[in-house]
Formats: sequence, structure tokens, C-alpha cells
Amino acid sequence: MNKYPIAAKSLAILLIGASLTAACAKNEPTGGQNEPASKAEAPKNTTEYKGGPADLLVQDINTGTTDEQFKKFFADPIKAKYPQINLVQTRDSLDKLLTAGTPPDIVLVSNPSLGTVQEANVPEDLTQMIKTYGVNLQRFEPAIVDQLNQLGDNKAFYGIPFAMNYGVLTYNKDIFDKFGVPYPKDVNTWEELYEKANRLTRTEGDVKYIGILPGALSSMYWQYGVPVFDKTKKSATLTSDQHVKVLTLLKQFFATPGYMDKTTYAHSPNLFFKEQRVAMYPGWVASLISMFTTAGTKDSFKWDVVSHPTFGDKPNYGRSIDFHMAVVNKSSKNREAAYQVLLSIISDEVQTNISKAGRMSVLKNEAILNTFGAESGLFEGKNLKAIFKVSPAPLPEASKYDAKINSLLNDEVVKDVMVNGTDIVSALRKGEEKANKEIVSVQ
Repeated sequence: MNKYPIAAKSLAILLIGASLTAACAKNEPTGGQNEPASKAEAPKNTTEYKGGPADLLVQDINTGTTDEQFKKFFADPIKAKYPQINLVQTRDSLDKLLTAGTPPDIVLVSNPSLGTVQEANVPEDLTQMIKTYGVNLQRFEPAIVDQLNQLGDNKAFYGIPFAMNYGVLTYNKDIFDKFGVPYPKDVNTWEELYEKANRLTRTEGDVKYIGILPGALSSMYWQYGVPVFDKTKKSATLTSDQHVKVLTLLKQFFATPGYMDKTTYAHSPNLFFKEQRVAMYPGWVASLISMFTTAGTKDSFKWDVVSHPTFGDKPNYGRSIDFHMAVVNKSSKNREAAYQVLLSIISDEVQTNISKAGRMSVLKNEAILNTFGAESGLFEGKNLKAIFKVSPAPLPEASKYDAKINSLLNDEVVKDVMVNGTDIVSALRKGEEKANKEIVSVQ
């Protein structure tokens, strides 16, 4: 049973406007524990900034914050309140900045990648900042707070979240109608979608249709909660029964007759969004706006959304929990100014702007969530409520080796199975040995 029923709460908040509850209040790590979530207030900044002029270097590791969004969500709001605080964005790597002696004051990072920042001994524990500035964590989705507590081993709070994402299954109604296949339900397992994909992967005339693009192996491992590195053993771990099970399921999709074209086992999302030859595409809801905008096809075919597929033995969980946070460098000389940036980004005003732009707010706020994607109009008339019928899956423990190990899995291991015909157990064993030899041992 999911500890935090984020899906049900978001469904009620976003689309039917039901009252918020405080069912998870007893688990919140800060004050106001008995206050109903619906009455949770924005942070009351009782400690105004008096630090004088400050130039803050803000590094974006992987939140996908564009230059325009950085200006709109970060730089302009803080400049309007404190003209003496100036923000400069950089996309240089953390290693490069630290080596050059120009460490960032703030790091923007996704929760799966926080481990990399922790390994560099950068994040400040923001527990005291949260208390000093009266940040009410009941304003945030409980699953996010829970994940941040886990990332800090329940001893520290290493970042303030400012945007989140949600898994979604987007499907092409025209293809389903063409071949007489029922649309996906609001909630579907991977196994159920495999059966539909089989019926929809076919060639009609000169057009080759594909039932579903299942995505990357690493994404499925994250969703299933399977780590790729064992911190106790200090080695890559890819050969458990769970690893074999997930890759076996992925192989079924790739092995569907008509899915592969000679040695091509991975396909571009353009086949769904632009060419309209794919029936189902699981991905992130926040990315749909940019994908449809780039393809220019949001009105050229009938489409809708339902929840991200689940595993049969984990029916409550969709795609892994994903959110973006701002981390303060504990060595920064401008930490007081950095705190003001964090307070600004979680204000109702900025969170509303984030939501309108199509990046989901981290706040449990009906009015804000109802504005999601409003600037694009993309989701008018769509079954958006369905995506919240499953909860984000908790992530396995992260490590600094994960990115490279996942790249090895997604490329070499999957190719070894699908193209070279290597059996799954042997391919995973080879990948594990290579990861330990060429990734773990050299870092």
C-alpha cells in the first residue's frame, strides 16, 4: 500500500477541486503538524535579506530549465524584490567549476542525480534554514518531502523542490480506431499493454505501425525500484532476479514481430509525435508540450492520455518520482542571498508561472495546479485526471556511478540481447563485469 497517496490527492486537487486533507501531516518533518493542508500557507519571510550586493552563480545540472525560464522563474522575481541580488546561470559541469575555483552558489538538480552533488560534498543541510524562514513543508506534495528525507537519510534536507514531473501514457486514438483495438484503460500494466502493442504492431500498405515505444531499460529499473550499484559491496549489481525480470519484459516488446528493423531496436519519439506511426508513448507529462510544439501536430490527429503503465506486481506505482530542486552550496559566501532565491521560487506567484508554463508545481494548491499547461492549451479536453490514478514509484538508492552504468545498460546490454542474440543472464553478467572494471574501478 502506498504510504503517501499522492495520486488520489493530485487527482482531486487538479481536476475536481476536492478539499485537501492532512492525512500525511504526522510524517512532516517541520512545524504546523496538525494544520490542515488546505490551510498551509506560503513561507513567511520573517528574516529579511540584509546581506548587501551579491552575485550568485547558479549551475543547472539536469533540470532542463531554459534561459527564458531561468530569467522568468529565478532571476527576475528575486531582482524585483532584492535588486542587489544578481543571478548568473551556468551549464558548466560541477567538476569543471570546482576545479576552476568558481564553485556554484546554487545547484539545480533532479532528485535521481542528487547523489552526484552529495559525492562532491556540496549540499548544505537546509533544516535550519527551513525553521528560520518558516518554510511549511505541508505545502508540498508528501511524496516529494518523503523522498528528500530519504535522500538525507532522515537526518538532513538537502534541497528545496521547485518543479516536479509525472509519468503519462499518450496514445493515438486514430491508430486504435483504424485497427479496432480498445483504447487503454485509465490504469494499465506493462503486461496488458504488451498485448495491445502486439495487435497494433503491423504493416498496412506502405506504412509500418508500432504498438508502443517502451523506453529505456534504466527507466524501467528505476520504476521497479532496482538499484544498479550496491553501496555495501561497492560494486555494480545487474544480475539479480529482479534485473532479469525487467529486461525479460522489455525484450518481449522489442521482440514483437515488426518492431525491429534489422538492427534498430530503439525508435525516436518522432514516430509518435510527428510521423504518427506509433500507437502508445510512455513518457513525462511536462515534455508533451515541447514535443507536440516541435512536431507541430497537436491538432493533426486524435490523441489522449492515461496513467503511466505499472508492473503487475506493483500496481500502485507508475514512473519513478521525479522532481527538480535547488541546492545551496554549504561553502558559498552568499548563502543568505541564496535562501532568498529558494523562498522566491516556492512562492505562490512563481509556482503559478511555473505551472502555466507546463512544469508541474510541487505545491498542493488547487488554484495553482488548475493552471497546469494553460499557456499552451494542450490539455483542454484531455483525460489528464487519469495520470494521477497511480503514484510515482520510489527510487532505489542512487550513486555517482548510476549515470554511466545506466548508459551501459541502455546501449550495450540491450543491444547484446536484441541484436547479438545473447541470453539475458549472460548479457547482464557481462555488463556487470564491464561496469565494475571500466566504471567503478576507475573513479
